[in-house]
Amino acid sequence: MKNSQKRTYCDISLIHQDEFHDFCRNGNTSSFIRNRKMPLKDFLFTMINRRGITLSLELRNYMKTAHPGMEISKPGYLKQRMKLNPLAFYELYRHHNRNFYAEPGFSTFHGYLVLAADGSGINIPTTKETLEEFGTSSRKGTKPQASIGLGCLYDVMNWMILESDCRKCKFDEMRLAEEQIDRVPETIDISRPFLVVMDRGYPSTPAFV
Repeated sequence: MKNSQKRTYCDISLIHQDEFHDFCRNGNTSSFIRNRKMPLKDFLFTMINRRGITLSLELRNYMKTAHPGMEISKPGYLKQRMKLNPLAFYELYRHHNRNFYAEPGFSTFHGYLVLAADGSGINIPTTKETLEEFGTSSRKGTKPQASIGLGCLYDVMNWMILESDCRKCKFDEMRLAEEQIDRVPETIDISRPFLVVMDRGYPSTPAFV
């Protein structure tokens, strides 16, 4: 994409800011303070750059590149991950989106952004906690499988996810889409007209207005 390298540097700059570090600590001022083998910025980079292999291999490959000769244990990494504010990634991608739409050159259709709303279900590890928090997608009388409901608002011409939310596995897709549509001007930090494309799973007369 145009100026993608510039936006990447801008994202990295945010990760290095003290204010963002405070946000990542999730109110715990003692988290990510000590000079550890993997400071906060490296911790975030490992999560953003996951390649789908085992966590042990992910950590080994990252440390070989970023800190040759140094190793970090999987249990230590997971313990640190529990301290991270998960909304840090939400802030990162909203920051990235604002930078993208702050510059001219993004694609539109007759001056309109073309957005697509869609939802899906994703299986997650089944535990007592996940079943209570998100529910199950399994049929009654069968073994429960914990699942989450995922709803996204996607800019189809610029390949950008503007909004994404996790809900219980059985959720109102139309209501979530309405919430996401209301947030679009704040997310991209501009007031620009847009069209929203939905499939037949989004029945709503007001959506045509």
